Amino acid sequence: MMKQMHSARGVVGMVAAATVLSTVTACNVNNELLQPQNPGTVDQSAVGSPAAAAALKVGAMGKLKYVVADPVPAGFGGSSIWEASGLLSDEFMNSDFQNSQNDVDQRTMSPDTQVSNYARTTQARGFIRDAIVAEQQFEPAKTYNIGELYMALSFIEMTLAENFCNGIPLGFNTAGVVNYNDPAFTPKTNSQVYDIALSHIDSALAVLGTATDTASVPVRQASLIVKARILVDKGQYAAAAALVPSSAVPTTYQYLFVTQASSNSDDLGIWTLNNSVARMSVTDSIVVYGGKTFQTLNVIPFASLNDPRVPILKGTDAKLPAEDAGQTPLFIQQVYKNRDDPIAMVSGIDARLIEAEAKLNANDIAGMMQVLNDLRSQRPAIGKFVPGAMSALATPATKDAATSLFFREKALWQFGRGQRLSDLRRLVRQYGRDPNKTYPAGSHYKGGTYGTDVAFPVPDVERVNQQFTGCIDKNA
Repeated sequence: MMKQMHSARGVVGMVAAATVLSTVTACNVNNELLQPQNPGTVDQSAVGSPAAAAALKVGAMGKLKYVVADPVPAGFGGSSIWEASGLLSDEFMNSDFQNSQNDVDQRTMSPDTQVSNYARTTQARGFIRDAIVAEQQFEPAKTYNIGELYMALSFIEMTLAENFCNGIPLGFNTAGVVNYNDPAFTPKTNSQVYDIALSHIDSALAVLGTATDTASVPVRQASLIVKARILVDKGQYAAAAALVPSSAVPTTYQYLFVTQASSNSDDLGIWTLNNSVARMSVTDSIVVYGGKTFQTLNVIPFASLNDPRVPILKGTDAKLPAEDAGQTPLFIQQVYKNRDDPIAMVSGIDARLIEAEAKLNANDIAGMMQVLNDLRSQRPAIGKFVPGAMSALATPATKDAATSLFFREKALWQFGRGQRLSDLRRLVRQYGRDPNKTYPAGSHYKGGTYGTDVAFPVPDVERVNQQFTGCIDKNA
């Protein structure tokens, strides 16, 4: 069967375009937060033609890619939310010397942390909103462009709700003016943000309609997956699965972010931070550090599991020491082993796992196992990586065991794609698991013990908004 892939239009070469469209200054945190509510260099008054609107769209989609898949070259403080959430969950462990990174790994973050990439995430949302307005005015017939932007807007909002505490403002400007008294700046619960994201993905699907052209179909498939993910986040499993049957979203489908091998500033984030500068190591349950052996509780031992979906190269074999002077054992993921490997924002694998989770919640354990074992047999590509052979799994005896197995399989299929932290939160929120038996726990190998954080705080940089006073709560 031909693999159905879709590279986000304009993503190749998008970073350069985004640089033209952006006026972000890394040295002023307040300006950085305000920037998303401001149009870029190509502002609304300058967008007076279809070509300018198209350029704004390219830049906005580039911002989305930076937020989820690429680090900013300045260092870990500019990492993508996918890598940062992998560090807070159990995909990665800290092999750097920076306290801010260790605080994330140890689940002991302060409200001023910048590792979460919050400011750039909200920036991306502002650029996408501006691009929607421009496209609607100057290229209204290009419904696939408008639909893709609404899909991107929804994905950003879903990402905020999945990764940050309750209390997320979703402000914006009007003609370049920020009104902090606007209700949009009122901090919102994760549930409220999901509802807003749902309204925007519905806008994407409405504008795309039933168009069958080659530009519209893959965007609609991506939109269906995004909507299904939001419904899963809201606990509506059956409704989510009904959106993404294989007839609508083939297992081989991928919405890919593509990087440029010729541009160091466009390297894939997971490759940069793990494979290149060694600031993160793939997690293992047993860590030898400083001559002592530490066991981290509750984690999937990705590094030593030897699963075909997450192949590992030891840093010693690669002759690459960890950034912290080689103190932390370095394990290097090989799913994305090249700096320019494509990575899927959403995929048909996600669709199948959504169907499997619906069966789990309908107590159809045999049906869930059929989906999981079909994936293991078919071995669909992850980016361009194809996993090795896998044998079928036995059916668990209880629903609790089936739940554990499902989320373990999900973690291995979706490694490094920003879903593991959300899944740990859902295990607590939706499945009633104890966070101390779900998140990394025990003695931390760099000193002290793991803390209690289950999500990123909305950082203090948001306090320029007078309505924001901190997280409403820090619940999963």
